[in-house]
Amino acid sequence: MNAIAHKNENQRLKALKEYGISKEREKVFDDLTELVCRLTSIPRSLISIVDKEEVWFKSQRGLELNSSTRELSFCSHAINSEEDIYLIEDARKLEEFKDHPFVNAPDPLIFYAGVKLENEQGLPLGTLCVLDNKPHKLTEEERASLLMVADLAKRQLELHKKNTELLKQTAILEENNEMLKSFAHTVSHDMKMPLANMVLTTDIVAKKYGSNIDEAGKNYLNYIKDAAFGLSDYVTQILAHYESESLLVEEKETFDAYTLLEHIHEILAIPDDIDYILPEDNIELQINKSALEQILINLIGNALKYNDKKTIEVKTDIIDKEEYYIIKVSDNGIGIADDKKDEIFKMFQTLNQPDRNGKRGNGIGLSTVQKLVKKLNGMITVNSELGLGTEFVITLSK
Repeated sequence: MNAIAHKNENQRLKALKEYGISKEREKVFDDLTELVCRLTSIPRSLISIVDKEEVWFKSQRGLELNSSTRELSFCSHAINSEEDIYLIEDARKLEEFKDHPFVNAPDPLIFYAGVKLENEQGLPLGTLCVLDNKPHKLTEEERASLLMVADLAKRQLELHKKNTELLKQTAILEENNEMLKSFAHTVSHDMKMPLANMVLTTDIVAKKYGSNIDEAGKNYLNYIKDAAFGLSDYVTQILAHYESESLLVEEKETFDAYTLLEHIHEILAIPDDIDYILPEDNIELQINKSALEQILINLIGNALKYNDKKTIEVKTDIIDKEEYYIIKVSDNGIGIADDKKDEIFKMFQTLNQPDRNGKRGNGIGLSTVQKLVKKLNGMITVNSELGLGTEFVITLSK
């Protein structure tokens, strides 16, 4: 007995490959074969996948077989049927099946009813079918049940395909992201030495030839030096952004808030005339310390830079809830316009306002903050009024 190829066999097999259906059992398909048996009272059912040489069963109930050849499988005939249900009430009475090995087996296959599982283009991938070892006539209710469960199986296969496509796209994006991180890391490191040389060279020129350089020339040297420092800071921020994920592999640590905030005070070299306000209570935290430190360095650093007040005030508050921490960083700085509150977290987006020293930001720091907060299963929001100040509120799960 030869299997009849589908009229669009090549396209059908190509479509089947795109679904990436594995031979591993999955509960959702097993539930469908059980459901159709319960609804029809027919003891055996299967979801078949009709491959090039083999018909294998994604799920089966009441059968010991896991697969069959295309030549012997009734499903090979079902996928070529124009009927909504390919029906064999008694295979012994049909000339083409009366000598079939399955029909003449000790536990014979006498009854078969199969529905094609087609993709959106109408190409059959396999079948949902019910089988019995005795003749059977489908009632209208059984027909409706079989078609309904087949529709559920089709939807599940489509979901499977979408998941497969999503996994492929995710893998591609992850690969591209790794390449981008590697590129940014390499370029950033390669730029650091030339920038350091620029700063050193301007200092040497100013010291050695200062008496021969007029005021305009000295201003140009300072401009070059400031530009080099600005670019160096930009490079450092890019490196911090792409290396921030490495902080997330670290385990949670137990530490107190004051120790961390005083350490940040030293890192940022905050002058004594800054009103640096610590939380009222020295909360003990159990969290990824390195990631939180990077978050606070960025937020507190911005609070110091983007402030036009004579007396700068930066306040940090940490609240210990049962399942999470609330961390607030507020200032009395220049504030953020309402239409910019969402934009500030986007990479390379800035407020187009100079900081306290007349320098413009690079739009990387807050993007890094949001990235770290999300990776820590947290949330960050911002409250701000122009001219009055800004408050960042972070919620982090314990």
